[in-house]
Amino acid sequence: MDSSNRAPERAPRPGAPDPLETPIPRRRVLLFLGASVLATGAGLGAILEACGSVAPVAVTLQVNPATMPPGVPVEVPFSMTNSNGAVVQTSMWILKNADGSLTAYDPRCPHAMCAYKWVAAENMFKCNCHGGEFALDGTVLAGPPPRPLNKLPITDQGGVVTVEVPGDFVTPRASLSS
Repeated sequence: MDSSNRAPERAPRPGAPDPLETPIPRRRVLLFLGASVLATGAGLGAILEACGSVAPVAVTLQVNPATMPPGVPVEVPFSMTNSNGAVVQTSMWILKNADGSLTAYDPRCPHAMCAYKWVAAENMFKCNCHGGEFALDGTVLAGPPPRPLNKLPITDQGGVVTVEVPGDFVTPRASLSS
């Protein structure tokens, strides 16, 4: 580096204390640390609040569990208004288990939030985007998905089936280009 481009060094004023050798009062250090902790805490609180979960939306499905065959997933359409005010129209997969209980799968692959479908001939779910494969119970069989299919809370009260869908739910992507 060319020394001609540097700012000239200033000589300390005569009689002025050297700032590197002047002790900082303990009270000033404690005040500075306290203010720093409060500012960091307030900022972190705001960030965590913004990332907080959105209340789920109860969606009543038009499906009759009595007519569903056990062990065969059924694609059930639904619509809802999410927390952003957008109307979402899509479908989810409902499975009637051997004991008669129901399992609801989030219709979005956990890898890239793409739609997936049930391929009966292969007895598995397949993702439209990266070819992720899932077993009937949602476990990953192949591909890039990092975890099993997400299950949604579901209740069956005398044939009225209700699923708790995340409030910030958006329609699954049909493919990577959508």
